[in-house]
Amino acid sequence: MPGVESEAGQSGLDLPDGCVLVPSDHATADDYRVVVGEECFDWRELTEPDSLRDALGALADLLQPLADGRTAAFVDAAYDAECLPSTKLVDALYSPGSGLSHDDRIRLQKLLDKCRVIEPAEADLPRPVRVADGSERERSWGITHALARAADGRAMSILLAPYVSQPDWPAGWLAVTRKTEEGYDEVRAHVLRYAADMPGFWRGVYTHERVPAERFFAFARHAFPRLLFADSLRMHHFKGAYGEVLPWLVRLLGALDDHFARFLAECGGDQNQVMRRFRAMDLDISPESSNTKKNAKAWEQRNVSHEGNTYRCEWHGKRRWDRDRVHFSLPIPERDDRILIGVFVGHLAT
Repeated sequence: MPGVESEAGQSGLDLPDGCVLVPSDHATADDYRVVVGEECFDWRELTEPDSLRDALGALADLLQPLADGRTAAFVDAAYDAECLPSTKLVDALYSPGSGLSHDDRIRLQKLLDKCRVIEPAEADLPRPVRVADGSERERSWGITHALARAADGRAMSILLAPYVSQPDWPAGWLAVTRKTEEGYDEVRAHVLRYAADMPGFWRGVYTHERVPAERFFAFARHAFPRLLFADSLRMHHFKGAYGEVLPWLVRLLGALDDHFARFLAECGGDQNQVMRRFRAMDLDISPESSNTKKNAKAWEQRNVSHEGNTYRCEWHGKRRWDRDRVHFSLPIPERDDRILIGVFVGHLAT
């Protein structure tokens, strides 16, 4: 993992592949970032056994990587919500014969027991909200609580399982208009419906909260799960100031994570086609030139050690024509085709 430095350096955690939890160095008592809307516990319209089972499985799958005691939370009013006809959630979870299968009931019990339970405050009293041109309606305590934290500058995600039809908000970052005592305000928050939505949330954390340089790598594994990061990476190796580099860096790493390996495969390894596809996203990437490859000293600078192996970072993305490069490898077969981000630099020798 990228190392720790006393000044302008980086700190980070080497978490298991696929882990999307908040790193422990950021885990204070009130550090949850995902709030489960009570809408996820309304299964009254799911009258077919298979549809109920699928819904419970979808909710459990979403909670599984988040239920670590700090990342996800829900308002305790959810326990009193009617989840099945004439059945409260607390009874459905803890009473045999409540309408949930034994396995589903025990799995949800265990996951919810690992989530933080919030005692709602006055600020969490449900108020009318709307998204875009949608209708203005009063939403759950959980949604209101998440929006209140977001209004205070916290990057927040609202968990609304895929079967939740109301609110019918799409996944991703949204601008939500709230009615307040003073009138109306607009809050930006994230909606989580599928596991694949999580990297987009963590990427948004960087710019929403202007994550400082020394904390950049604390979120990198969550935001870019298909990338590997060399221990030697340092933000101050860029020529540009961190505040200038950050938005571009998040966009570039996100595009590499989402598209680079797939584009290479779809384009049959045609480098020019891959470059054109990235240009369409307003990102400039390219492989090293033939002149650089002939320069042994310059070529050696592209070799990066990672976990006992050496990889050649023969592609790079650049923020400007003359400065700020991110050098990265081709997909690494023995690492599940992940891509190593090997060098942050102003400009390497060519």
